[in-house]
Amino acid sequence: MYNGTYKLGINLMGGSCLSVDEHVALLKRIGWDGFFTGWNREKLGEFRAAADKHGMIWQSIHAPFTQVRYLWNEGELGEQVTNELIRCVKDCADHGVPVMVIHPFIGFEEHDPTEAGLVNFGKIITAADSLGVRLGFENVEGEEYLQAIFARYAGHPSLGFCFDTGHELCYNRGKDMLAEYGHALCHTHFNDNIGVTGKDIFWTDDLHLVMGDGIADWAGIMRRIRETGYDGPLMCELSFSNKPGKNTHDGYAAMGHEAFYGFALERMRKIAEM
Repeated sequence: MYNGTYKLGINLMGGSCLSVDEHVALLKRIGWDGFFTGWNREKLGEFRAAADKHGMIWQSIHAPFTQVRYLWNEGELGEQVTNELIRCVKDCADHGVPVMVIHPFIGFEEHDPTEAGLVNFGKIITAADSLGVRLGFENVEGEEYLQAIFARYAGHPSLGFCFDTGHELCYNRGKDMLAEYGHALCHTHFNDNIGVTGKDIFWTDDLHLVMGDGIADWAGIMRRIRETGYDGPLMCELSFSNKPGKNTHDGYAAMGHEAFYGFALERMRKIAEM
């Protein structure tokens, strides 16, 4: 029986015909404590209303990340991406969402943080500082960019770390990311995978399996999280979708949303007790 030490949450998964209110009500009925969303500006008010109505934690908005590499460049495109992320920070503040999850980089080729990029991220961090929003910088590919941001902006109240357990296995090749950034832990993405399967790190290894369906050391993960002193919600980031050339998620998709959410919560409760 789960003792409730941590609040437990999950991403609102797409593909459902449910309304936002029905979807959040389903999570509540199954037993989840909260959720996080992407940055869907048309539905922000609905998310807030549903969270309040059903007594759920809306823990974070995941900022857009497909163009974040351009933020490290000088010029108009870098400014556009910076301004878009600042708008997302403002939406978090306006809707009472405490954390914005943000990728420091996307891509596998470049490994050279730039001064222009650090200046652009500084604008986002300054905005978050002033609005009281915590930025959960996620461990993704290109750890050099995460390192550079933390080195430049250490001490800023908004500077936080979002620990993605699956990314640690594949993008970070099993490196203990909490040892580096656990002092700033403000959010989690719990998910599993089987590590790096080829010669090179690639996005198709980022499976977002249910916890326990991969090779992650969950007892070790929970020990490391407790050592940081973090006592906020433990959020999962899971998927119904297969990556190209893989069929790892067929069983999840066959369950449907309600059964899958229940299955994932059962796994998550066991891990939270470790």
